[in-house]
Amino acid sequence: MDVENTVSEAARYRDLCVDVGAALGLDVPVPRLDGPWADEAVSVLGRLWNAVLAETLHTAEEAGVSGTRRRELAELLARIRAVEAELAEARLADRHVLLRQVAASLASVRDAKSVDEFLGRVPEAGCRLGFDRVLVSRVVDSVWRLHTMCVVREPRWADEIVAVGKASPPALRGGLIEADVVDRAETRLIFDTQHSRRVDRDLIRVTKSTSYGIAPLTVQGQVVGLLHGDRYHQGRDVDETDRALLTLMAEALSHSLGRLTMLEGLAFLRDTADGLMTRPAALPAPVAPPAASPQIPLTARENEVMELLAAGRSNRHIARELAITERTAKSHVTQILRKLGVASRTEAIALWLRGGLS
Repeated sequence: MDVENTVSEAARYRDLCVDVGAALGLDVPVPRLDGPWADEAVSVLGRLWNAVLAETLHTAEEAGVSGTRRRELAELLARIRAVEAELAEARLADRHVLLRQVAASLASVRDAKSVDEFLGRVPEAGCRLGFDRVLVSRVVDSVWRLHTMCVVREPRWADEIVAVGKASPPALRGGLIEADVVDRAETRLIFDTQHSRRVDRDLIRVTKSTSYGIAPLTVQGQVVGLLHGDRYHQGRDVDETDRALLTLMAEALSHSLGRLTMLEGLAFLRDTADGLMTRPAALPAPVAPPAASPQIPLTARENEVMELLAAGRSNRHIARELAITERTAKSHVTQILRKLGVASRTEAIALWLRGGLS
């Protein structure tokens, strides 16, 4: 946002608050403009609009109200709408700026050849967006599995934090905030974490975090990872700009992650097929027959879910086709992965296509 325009918009917003307070005899606090005032302004302007509109309707029923008073109220309503429009335009412009920043930051991860390499590059790219610490994790079978972290100027601390998380991977249940992000697939900002009961205490102890943001990484409508970011070294809480940055970054990463996941799955299936095609035709010397491969029993419903998974359906589409809730569909998928002893939908599909299920 242009600095000169920002100053003038802030001044118009402040003057409007003063004028509405004076016109209605209300105690409207004069906003402080030395911080992120625009976030608060949206809700304040909504309350000012309601107050002025109520007074306008009241005066319309009063015969003795002067035309000057009615014009004053109409002018205040117009000013409120004008400031709201300016803020909306500024937010849209800010989003375009953030999009360019995210695109530039993520340029370094685009040529990753595997999911593991891709995730390993993400935290450093996130720190180039201005975060002091960025952590990327996988969500596997309702377990939060830390992958890689970047801490600006302190790589050893990053390794220590990841080691703590890997030593005892937190289960995504029991009210953990990360579980909410997975369930709702939406970015969250968390504050006062040192006193929160909804965080993993081991990780909070080693990170010393007081505030951070979490964004979900999704593939085919399913949350498969988490992106954490904070402003620890800057000594401040995360804010709405940070929420927007994490959201845009997660959206861009999810697209690339989905592509890489699919490519890895196809490569796995191709290698399996190549192995079958190139197996020598000559019979080996007689040996004791191997034990039959154990068949993994799935319920009738799980078989239906598996068929839809193999067809590339997301949890949402599975729920729609089977007339069940998305949460139930997700539960079926989780149970299938557990039964098969695999960590991803791709591995489950590969096993299914090889005919190893019943």
